[in-house]
Amino acid sequence: MSKKAAKKPGTELTVKKDAGLLVTAGLPSFLTGYTGMRGTEGIESADITIPRVKVGQSMSDEVKSGSIKEGALFLNITSEVLAEPGSPLEVVLLARSKEFILWRPREDNGGGILARAKPVQTSDGVRYQWDKPNTSFEVKVGGKVKVTWKTKKFIDEDGLDQWGSEIPGDEESGIAATAHHNYVVMLPKNGNMVAAMSLSKSQVKKAKDWNAILKLSPAPIFARRFNVTTVDEKNDQGDFKNFDVKPAGFVEEADFANIYKPAAMNFVGKVINVDHSDGDDTSKDERL
Repeated sequence: MSKKAAKKPGTELTVKKDAGLLVTAGLPSFLTGYTGMRGTEGIESADITIPRVKVGQSMSDEVKSGSIKEGALFLNITSEVLAEPGSPLEVVLLARSKEFILWRPREDNGGGILARAKPVQTSDGVRYQWDKPNTSFEVKVGGKVKVTWKTKKFIDEDGLDQWGSEIPGDEESGIAATAHHNYVVMLPKNGNMVAAMSLSKSQVKKAKDWNAILKLSPAPIFARRFNVTTVDEKNDQGDFKNFDVKPAGFVEEADFANIYKPAAMNFVGKVINVDHSDGDDTSKDERL
């Protein structure tokens, strides 16, 4: 890891109420009137696979082995610690996208990815298209209940992202295909490393909160700094560590022009593939 750079000051984002809507204020002068690319445009075509930032959970193999502390943020493919528990990880967002992953249940021969549905532009708008369309997958939910999941061309045709699709015919069962909100980030304090954060299931509320911050800001996403930490949360599955994302001001003008905008441009027109080779999909979807 390269030597850490000194933290640079930035203009803090303030949020105020105006006509019942949240609007942003306090933009740096160089972003006033900005009308160019913002990073919320569609991301399509060629694939890029990016290592993923993980949270150390009590049941994570890395935590159980003692190599990672619970609550630490680390890379999935190298186990490199990016931030110790309680310390913020500064990120600049380069691109974002959403996908659906059809996971084989972990109790069924260890799990793994069966298929992925990516966003594509169609005459009907953006739809999520399977990389393995019109395919049947025989799985065991909970390691016991044998079911068949059948993909069509688009996920809105087969409904595998809906509640009750995990066990066809059982409306009280969960979701077969998990929604993943993917964020490509650059890490200024970690040698400007590029990594991804993939928020799903118990992390979806955090993703929606982050999306709201991004959508309501007039600034391009790659002009913003965020601090990512972990917080203690609880659901019906027990206690766990979750991402927490807070605005941390804006990048410097020179860095915006020379580092972050050019890096973001590399992802225009490309589909984001987040590395899930560790098969880390143990939590359950939650109704929000």
